[in-house]
Amino acid sequence: MLGLSQRAQGNVSAALGNLRRAAELDSASEQPDPRYRIALAQGLNQANQYSEAYSTLKAVDFGSLPASYRTSYALLFAQAANKTNRSGEAVNVLNAQVRADSSNAALYQALGVAQADLGDDKAAYSAFKRAYELDPKDEASGRNAARAAIASARRSSSAEKARYYSEAARIAEQLAAADPSFEHNLLAGETRLGAGDYSKALEWFNKARSQQPRNALVHYYIAQSYTSLNQLNSALASLQESLALGSNNADLRKKIYNQMGYVYEKSRDFGRAKESYLEAGNNRKASEMDSKSAAAAENLEHEQACKEFKLKIDALSLQAEEFEKLGDMESAKQMRDQLVVLQRQYSETCR
Repeated sequence: MLGLSQRAQGNVSAALGNLRRAAELDSASEQPDPRYRIALAQGLNQANQYSEAYSTLKAVDFGSLPASYRTSYALLFAQAANKTNRSGEAVNVLNAQVRADSSNAALYQALGVAQADLGDDKAAYSAFKRAYELDPKDEASGRNAARAAIASARRSSSAEKARYYSEAARIAEQLAAADPSFEHNLLAGETRLGAGDYSKALEWFNKARSQQPRNALVHYYIAQSYTSLNQLNSALASLQESLALGSNNADLRKKIYNQMGYVYEKSRDFGRAKESYLEAGNNRKASEMDSKSAAAAENLEHEQACKEFKLKIDALSLQAEEFEKLGDMESAKQMRDQLVVLQRQYSETCR
């Protein structure tokens, strides 16, 4: 009781000494009370001493615990296990407990964290979504659900991708409606961008920009939306703004230059596209721009040659008409015969 009182007052160091002593004394009992180890583990987690917390709880037989202790145990064990790279064990304990306590949002939230640590985004999304359904006031579960859905979408086939982005958008917009913070507006924009609803994404990003006008990331997302809407000049302007605001963020800077390269490439400005890709360290795409630039030059030369060829055909046609007006049908026929040959050549080379 002394340890619990000290822990409640924030005196964790002193609390741990007494809680350890309590657990030690209890372990000598004929029937040890698991509450002492659970209380000690709670203090250890609070003090970020997760390895000892894990060992303390691992010594308790979860199956023999009274039902009223199991949820507390599962949550503490999951926290310690996750922090010590044992998320698989956390998942096993939490899955066992959610079957018995299926309306407990905290259990599903902890399960989502453990699944995410294991890289199972789809299972994490399912758990976070259930936590948010059980407690819609828990914004953290909602944000985690939306982000896990985005991660799942990125790893899914096209049909599943659309479903996950759509569900992520629904959750993010629900969060933004309840609390229109910068983070929620940005998240809603991200989900709409992934879902391919670029106009709606732009609306959310503009809301986020009005809250944090000097945030480089939101300008980058705005540029992505403009690019997908084929508003390339607006996209470049937003990328320049993002670059000016986020020049110290190496990862974002790389993304900005890659996007800039893509926009210039779409604009067929292969020289600037190459420069941008080089700034991004994307040498493969930079090399592609040399090939595209050469091909574009050849196309331009070919188009010019075809244009001159067409002018020659039009001039010959006018000459034939003039000879016909003058009554020189023999010369007109010669011109018409030449026209047939030239038009065939034009059709073969220029169309």
